[in-house]
Amino acid sequence: MSDALWQLMVDSGVDVKDVLIFLPSRRAVRTVEKMIVDKKGGVAILPTLIALGEGVEDEPDVVGADGIISNVERIVVLTKLLAADASIGNYSTALTIAHDLVRMQDYLENEGVNPSDINWIDLVDEKYATHFQNKARILNILSEFMPMYANGRMTVTQARNAEIRNWINYLNKYKLVIVCGSTGSVPATADLMCAIANLPHGRIILSGKIDGREIDFELDTNPYNSEHKLLQRLGLNLSDVIPIDVGASNIDFMNYAFGNSCEKIDLNTDLSNCNLIECSRESIEASVVAEIAVRSVAENKSVLVITPDAAGNQRIANALACRGIDADFSGGRSGTMTNVGRAILNMFDDWIDGASDVFEKIYVKYGYNLFDTIAYIVQENVVNFVPMFNPTDDENLSIWIAIKDMSDALQIAGIKLTLSDARIFVFDAISGVSVRGKMNDEADVVVLGTIESRMQTADVVILTGLNDGMFPARGYENAWLPRGLAIKIGLPSPDRKVALQSLDFMNLSCGKCVYWLRATQSGGVQMPESRFLSRIIVRNGRFNKDINVLNSVLTRDVLPLKSLDYSAPMPPPDWSDVYVTELELLIHNPFAFYVKHILKLRVLDDYWALPDARAFGNLVHSVIENAVDLNPDSLIAQMDARALDILGRDSVIFHFWHKRFVEIAPVVARELSVLSNSYSEIGGCVKIAGRNVRARADLVWDGGVLDIKTGAAPSKSQLIQGNMPQLPIEAYMLQQGGFHIHSTSVSKLPIMKFLQLKNNDVRIIEYNSDQTADMIRAALDKVTDLINMYSAGGAAYEYHETNDQKYRVYDDFARVQD
Repeated sequence: MSDALWQLMVDSGVDVKDVLIFLPSRRAVRTVEKMIVDKKGGVAILPTLIALGEGVEDEPDVVGADGIISNVERIVVLTKLLAADASIGNYSTALTIAHDLVRMQDYLENEGVNPSDINWIDLVDEKYATHFQNKARILNILSEFMPMYANGRMTVTQARNAEIRNWINYLNKYKLVIVCGSTGSVPATADLMCAIANLPHGRIILSGKIDGREIDFELDTNPYNSEHKLLQRLGLNLSDVIPIDVGASNIDFMNYAFGNSCEKIDLNTDLSNCNLIECSRESIEASVVAEIAVRSVAENKSVLVITPDAAGNQRIANALACRGIDADFSGGRSGTMTNVGRAILNMFDDWIDGASDVFEKIYVKYGYNLFDTIAYIVQENVVNFVPMFNPTDDENLSIWIAIKDMSDALQIAGIKLTLSDARIFVFDAISGVSVRGKMNDEADVVVLGTIESRMQTADVVILTGLNDGMFPARGYENAWLPRGLAIKIGLPSPDRKVALQSLDFMNLSCGKCVYWLRATQSGGVQMPESRFLSRIIVRNGRFNKDINVLNSVLTRDVLPLKSLDYSAPMPPPDWSDVYVTELELLIHNPFAFYVKHILKLRVLDDYWALPDARAFGNLVHSVIENAVDLNPDSLIAQMDARALDILGRDSVIFHFWHKRFVEIAPVVARELSVLSNSYSEIGGCVKIAGRNVRARADLVWDGGVLDIKTGAAPSKSQLIQGNMPQLPIEAYMLQQGGFHIHSTSVSKLPIMKFLQLKNNDVRIIEYNSDQTADMIRAALDKVTDLINMYSAGGAAYEYHETNDQKYRVYDDFARVQD
């Protein structure tokens, strides 16, 4: 089509500056720009190139433009109205319905129908189901309200269609006007094409080669349905369409295959340029795409990949990246898949799970402005975002704009959000964003959607997702009206998208080398082949079934077995900061330290396991740490309440935990009253043998440290030998000023205390300053030896047999049983 367009421009003799060309997409505009520059030898004056788009899905939202009401404002206002309906009653449900209503209105407006002119109640009368009648009442109210609210402002769809039709007034300013590659499926585009076709200097280049029976063209699913309607409107017959000779092609067979005539026609059924590959899973399909791309690029061939859905696009992106292929992708990632999108949503999820009031406080402070609230949280590092992100990265700009637009719409609608509601609206804003990478003009591989594929070609064309329901996929399905009524008022048939995709399939399958790919299963469900493939098979098209590429992919990961290495790991010297609690692992089982500290692996909680001693310990620590009222009864009440939240009221375990709370509370109350000037859960750091050793102490005060043990405290002999270094090192930190607290000379000779909360043995275990000094020396010697051995000496992290379960949590990595 690009060659035909160029030939038409050359034959006209018109200067390019006097040429106006309408193309189906922005991608087509870019393609034509490159084509003209290449034809002109690298430098060229370009004609005026306009992207028409092909429907509602192609229209970006417009926010802040004069005379236009943005889609996000329409959706938010409708959400507020719908949530007030008792049968809906919440923003989550209302937001989904609002999106559907706006989409239906856009489709009507795209077809030239004004929803306000329809009496929905008369249209959906008592002949129809009650739920349709209820929906009609909602449609009637909203159709009356929205125009009044918009106050003369056009919707984005109305503005786009008005812009297309407005070009009709400027056509005579050019000496040559061309529409290339558009089907005229959208009424506004069809109006423009008719105006151009009636000009002496107007030209229409249609896609494909319209040929066949008129009765077939009238079917909604026929590839030429839209072009046929355009010709009818112009009063033209098939004989009035001038074929463009592009050489040998499969198009005649394709027209036969996609027609419904039962008559046998003598046609060349050779489709040896086409290769069908059927994969067992979608992931394998993506790997096959990458394999074909690698082979083609190695032969200096260009590759065009067509994928009909965003998920397939992402799978192909990952597969190409794994093979080191740099590709140009038209489709972007959903905002919810970016680091910033995931981090913000994770923040809301954590707050909701923890019943936090952080959001509400900041939200009120910033006058119920959602964007200002989130901006403050990000700028002031109120939370540690996971995953991390850089707020100023270019790819994050569209996320911030979407949240700002949503925030402004909420302000206009006067909606004040709860934490859960905020999460709903933020998700809606972010999920509507498509984050696209920079266009890569030098890429040998281009991955496009079906609409953007028009006017594109390559040495190798790969069509993916060829399952029915995917390629083709049905178009807009209206849930508000019976199908007969939807068609009656002017909504497009869901099959119109099938017709457009069938034309794309036919054209692309005429390439020099074409691959048809499909996965026979998706999500464990058997998938039917695309009806496009079925038509070709029924018409006896002779294509190849390629197993070579598929076998290469399936055997790619079959590697020769290699003997396991049972030797102890010897990573590069590690001088990173280490917590004193991890040093205990290094003493008793160096391999466990290696897995936890060097590899940074953590044992996931077993969802099905009942609360255990660790859960009990965390509960007690938390209550003690946050206790304000040290009355034993109050402590028991707090611990009971937390236990009931964890265990449930019917749990037998609660009664055993309660017994321990009763035993623990008096001792805790007495000791904490004595240490009223202490600091709880305070971080500290000290350098030992050139390495930072950190700790988070349960209690620190001027002159001592205390560790809370819900089980047994370390024995005196263990402390004297330096085998349990946690509390002695914390005492050493206090001695060296490693805790940021006000301290005096008393802290130079600290004491140590264990608050042992062991079952039936709750007591304080105290060591005086002399004993503490001996234990500090032992712990320092032990830790210094360890650092010299592993950090400086590069020793192997050997596995040590032990009977203590807490040092054996990583035994499966050590392959102890092998």
